[in-house]
Amino acid sequence: MALGIGPAAAAELRVTVRGLESVAGDVKVGLYATPEAFDKRERTFGELVPAKVGEVVVVFRDLPPGRYGVAAIHDLNGNGKLDTNLLGFPTEPYGFGNDAKINFAPPAFDDMAVTVGTGLTETKVDLHK
Repeated sequence: MALGIGPAAAAELRVTVRGLESVAGDVKVGLYATPEAFDKRERTFGELVPAKVGEVVVVFRDLPPGRYGVAAIHDLNGNGKLDTNLLGFPTEPYGFGNDAKINFAPPAFDDMAVTVGTGLTETKVDLHK
């Protein structure tokens, strides 16, 4: 019997987005595989689900195991982006993995990243205004 090394087992990430106050629009969750991808706002994986009051669960299936930055927005007006004011501060609810905060700039990748192994990984993102 020959033993070979096959592809890495696929993983599943379940992201619970909490703090939704409206059914308007959609919830977008993006995963970023590297700090550079996050800095350029180039999602590696993304999902969009209808909003509902309370929380929504977004599931990413068949992910390669690894470390992913997690970001979520409640796109209230459905325009596909996070709206900001004249100073660049978000005017729509947003959140990051590990409840990473923004202080006049987006959080560092390591602050918002979640390690996804084989099988199921779960994380929560609380939305902020």
